Amino acid sequence: MAFKQVQTKKISEVIREQLEEMIRKGDFKPGERLDSVEKLAKEFNVSRSAVREALSALRAVGLITIRQGEGTFINKFDFSELIAPVADTFISKQEMLELFEVRKILEAGAAKLAAENRTDGQLAEMKSALVEMDAAEGNQDLGEKADVKFHLAIAGSSGNNLLKDMMHQMAETLGKTMYESRRIALFADQEQFHRLQVEHQAIFEAVSSRDGEEAERAMLEHLRNVEQTLIDFHGNQ
Repeated sequence: MAFKQVQTKKISEVIREQLEEMIRKGDFKPGERLDSVEKLAKEFNVSRSAVREALSALRAVGLITIRQGEGTFINKFDFSELIAPVADTFISKQEMLELFEVRKILEAGAAKLAAENRTDGQLAEMKSALVEMDAAEGNQDLGEKADVKFHLAIAGSSGNNLLKDMMHQMAETLGKTMYESRRIALFADQEQFHRLQVEHQAIFEAVSSRDGEEAERAMLEHLRNVEQTLIDFHGNQ
């Protein structure tokens, strides 16, 4: 049996990893200035060149900014980088199930916040998406676009900019799963199509009446039903 040679990490890599973890955890706040290279070297008990190399690596990935004569500053961490499209052209069953786990966590909470924070203008945007979905019966492309529009409108009404950004970053993948669900069942079956419309309407009415608990429940039920439709389909393949 051939064993791979164990690779030891450079000191600068260890420092970079520790600093990066602290930045991502929020131990350092955006705009905060790091200690000087000399002080960091003393704190880590390493050479200044190792610290400089670690800082250069952090700057390369956009986590810090080094300003000549001023110091090293923490950049705002872009959480949207964590949410990339799952696949370019195909989404596996496992990826789809994992996506629904994320959606249930994010969107149920978003619906509750939307009920509490939505404006009349944002409510009108949701209503517009519902009208478009209703008019798109039998048209997978238009239905998928209106479906995405509705769910993004919910997130946009939450009052939480990070949640809104994460949902928009996921929009491409959301569209693929919505198209897939409509292709295999929801548009293929008149009863299923109307069930989908009823579920969206229930979410809308809860948000409209500012009933956060009901909006959360209705969104969760909707996502579970669509997820089960996909599970049933793949189970029969």
